[in-house]
Amino acid sequence: MKIEWLYGGSVLCLPGRAVEFLSRASADELRVLIAMASGCADSARLAKMSGSSEEAVLAAVRFWAEAGMISADGIAAPERRETSRPSYSGEEMERICGEGDMRELIEVCSVILGKTFTPAETESILYLHDGLRLDFEYIVKLCKHCHDIGKPALRYIEKVGISLYDSGVVTVGALDAYIERERRKQDMEYRIRSLFGLGERALTPKEREYLEKWTIEWNLSFELIELAYNDMMAAISQPKFSYENGILKKWVEAGCRTKEDVAAYAEKHKKAPKSEKKEREIGFDLDEFFEAATRRGAASSVKEEDPKKSV
Repeated sequence: MKIEWLYGGSVLCLPGRAVEFLSRASADELRVLIAMASGCADSARLAKMSGSSEEAVLAAVRFWAEAGMISADGIAAPERRETSRPSYSGEEMERICGEGDMRELIEVCSVILGKTFTPAETESILYLHDGLRLDFEYIVKLCKHCHDIGKPALRYIEKVGISLYDSGVVTVGALDAYIERERRKQDMEYRIRSLFGLGERALTPKEREYLEKWTIEWNLSFELIELAYNDMMAAISQPKFSYENGILKKWVEAGCRTKEDVAAYAEKHKKAPKSEKKEREIGFDLDEFFEAATRRGAASSVKEEDPKKSV
């Protein structure tokens, strides 16, 4: 099949990675994406252009933001119907389970999680579907995700569902994007832990911040992170997240996404060897500087104290 584009007098531009989400995005989300590519950022106008409701437009914007296709400010999360989780009586549970596809949903979720639900666990599914109005497919996928990461407790699943709802992840497409991000983050964390030789110890808040920046904000491949690690270890004796971050930041700002990009960048910027001071600046970390300065100050105070005057 041969296709020829007839651009006319204008062109729409979209991130190439958008094709990865075509099978997951709803019709509304795809229409809104094309409308946004025209340069429109007004929700009312986007709704008119895409033939969607304003609520669907906001959900679509959240989906593409969660997918990393756009950066969107001022998008409010949907309001919860209840300020606190309601408690269902036996009669209410029986009534709701008799409506629509609720009984089938409970059965499917119980099969996924490999257990028969207690009344309290059934309430969690009821709340997600009846209280938050999350649809059948959404709840099934959420249960499978939590089961796959080793956290099949219904209370945990309910907590994650509420958190996602409050952050605007309310469509199946947005949930798929969230699950993909979590999968990628966990996979990259394991590989980076192995690279740095961290074993099973917990990451410090600063280390986790760096990891999130590399894998989510900058969306770097492990190949590039490993390449920066090798460059770092050629310059210092012990690996440091702050040092590697300096290398990666320099590459990201230069537009490097592959080994070939880095090689071309290095060739273009070949200079005389830098001084030791300049080399250290790559990995300079302000938090570490203040921590070291505090330790030196404390040690100095102890040394200067005259024990004879304290008698």
